[in-house]
Amino acid sequence: MGLSLNPITGNKKYAIAIALSVIVVSSIFITGLLLQHDPKQQALNTLDSNIRSVMNDQHIPGVAACTVKNGVVEWMGTYGYSNLEQNISVTSDTIFMLGSISKVATGIAFMQLFERGLIDLDDDIDDYLPFDIDHPDYPETAITPRMLLSHVSGIRDNWLVLGPLEVSGMDSPLSLEEFTQNYLTSTGTYYYTANFNDAEPGTEYDYTNVGSTLIAYLVEVVSNTTFEEYCQQNIFLPLSMNETSWFLENLDNDIMAIPYLYTGSGFTPYGHYSSAVYPCGFMRTSVHQQTQLLTVLMEGGTIGNITILSNSSLQLMMTLHYPSIVPNYGLYLQSSGVLWGHGGSGPGVATRMLFYPEVHEGVIVMMNLENHVAVNSIHNHILDCMRTAFNWLT
Repeated sequence: MGLSLNPITGNKKYAIAIALSVIVVSSIFITGLLLQHDPKQQALNTLDSNIRSVMNDQHIPGVAACTVKNGVVEWMGTYGYSNLEQNISVTSDTIFMLGSISKVATGIAFMQLFERGLIDLDDDIDDYLPFDIDHPDYPETAITPRMLLSHVSGIRDNWLVLGPLEVSGMDSPLSLEEFTQNYLTSTGTYYYTANFNDAEPGTEYDYTNVGSTLIAYLVEVVSNTTFEEYCQQNIFLPLSMNETSWFLENLDNDIMAIPYLYTGSGFTPYGHYSSAVYPCGFMRTSVHQQTQLLTVLMEGGTIGNITILSNSSLQLMMTLHYPSIVPNYGLYLQSSGVLWGHGGSGPGVATRMLFYPEVHEGVIVMMNLENHVAVNSIHNHILDCMRTAFNWLT
């Protein structure tokens, strides 16, 4: 039996359907026109295109980035892949290794103990350690936390020693005590006079990852807890950075970005790795979680009702303590005039976390391939967009 249709009601329904279709199409068309003439959306579209262009030109597998102003995330973007072999896309929860941005957290941990009066910036570190650390050429000159945090301690990274101590697929089996004692005392397994430079402590800048490791060990000694546990209880967990750690064993491997090398013909995965000097650069977190730490830095040490560091201690971190020796470095925070923060790099890693404390504006960029040109370009594209679309003053 065929379907019968009332010619009157059927035509009305047909006419209504056509009218609704015209309205929907018109609405979409009008919305499209509005978006085309929306400066903010145009700037965001340009930013998206520019980031993808940099990634394509510089062969970057994955990127996560964001901007924060006055404690609010204004923009967040994720691109490419955290794991090329498994076709896993980068998300805001993808965990990246931070490289030397990690030093900011190490510095905050120390400054928390400083503001509690448990250790002073100008104390002799030998007064706290279970062993003495003396510069071989200047044994009478005390090495202080202020020197370590400013990279003028006289300690040097000897990569002939440090390179073989890097481990693949696991955390370093060496404790901070074992490493620092064996690297920095004359009877140690890893000791060489080349582990120190030729300058008296406090007189010459020499960027050192070992110095950051020594600061972390001081945190352990003074707080009487492991560096990992101290950071969890006093920095990460209070900031709801629940998937952040110095150790691979504490993180979900499935959401971690694989570090890669581009060889010219394709990508080679480094895989996950660590080192005895892990407090210098092996903190791992996501761009979403890192916004919390960035906000703390820009908002005077406090986020919501959580105070991680007093504003006075934070200002000390943004003070040039040896301006005639190192004119752009505070206490584990670098400066280029009004801009403060830190960058990070390493095999398969390039990161930036930079902010303008006067206007409370900051940017985070994380990549799973070491490429300074790319990370700088992406950072600059983001700043250009923020000035255009969100009225940033920087």
